[in-house]
Amino acid sequence: MVAVRARYDGAGFRITHAAEERLPFVPFAKSSPCDEDCAILVQAMQRLAASVPQTYLPLQIALPDPAAVLQVMEFDALPEAEHERTALARFRFEKELPKMTQMQCATQVISKEGERGLLLAIFIQRAWLDCLNNACRAAGLVPSVIDISISHLFNRFYGVVKAGSGDGVLISVEPETWSILFWDGDQRPRFVRSRWRDTSTGKDEEHEVIAQDIERLIVSYVLRVPGRRIGGIYLCANEDDRASMVARLETRMKIPCVQLGATENFSVTPGLSMQKIPSGVLAAAVPRI
Repeated sequence: MVAVRARYDGAGFRITHAAEERLPFVPFAKSSPCDEDCAILVQAMQRLAASVPQTYLPLQIALPDPAAVLQVMEFDALPEAEHERTALARFRFEKELPKMTQMQCATQVISKEGERGLLLAIFIQRAWLDCLNNACRAAGLVPSVIDISISHLFNRFYGVVKAGSGDGVLISVEPETWSILFWDGDQRPRFVRSRWRDTSTGKDEEHEVIAQDIERLIVSYVLRVPGRRIGGIYLCANEDDRASMVARLETRMKIPCVQLGATENFSVTPGLSMQKIPSGVLAAAVPRI
């Protein structure tokens, strides 16, 4: 787990505090935590809170992307009440995936007036979410946003997204996970897929497999609806992954792959480094608008 505290100084965000806690397990990687996992998480969160105090600042948490399922659901009409929309999304999700573990659901209406109802729904493993919230309470922390990393990145770079045309793709490659998010011509998320990385293989082999999966997902997305066109492919990755992934994606997709700098508009106080801070954590340090 990595925690940072950032303040806007007029020119960008300056990281004033940073701390890391190594866990003997990967949160959200299995269906539910055991009591020992939760106890370890509480202790780690308490140490992070001591090193990076929240005070009055909002706390935004970035979860690993495979921790959640993000879907855009289409309906003829949507209920006015939020709790009814959430119940509708949960009903469809449980009908499609009846064997899935219990999930917590949150929704957002993304359709425009006159369109069929489009509901963005995110489902997060409830047992792990309860474990995380309990750890925050024990550490005296109050989260204002809990979301997956790719959503934080999409919000962080939404200005870049708005400047493009047509549908687009955001690819995130982090130390433990990789993800892909598609948006439509109105800059609305339409499809997300994420995976845990396979560290048992060599990096070149792993990058090739990731590039193959990304190509397959892009082709599938474009062919699903006549007239779809990908206007841009954007990649956010660290130095260890960036060059190799850009070369492979450009070779396969035949269009330039735009590199997004996670550290852009960030600086650090003397003695700190951004080298080990995941891009999703940096994106979560930017307040949601």
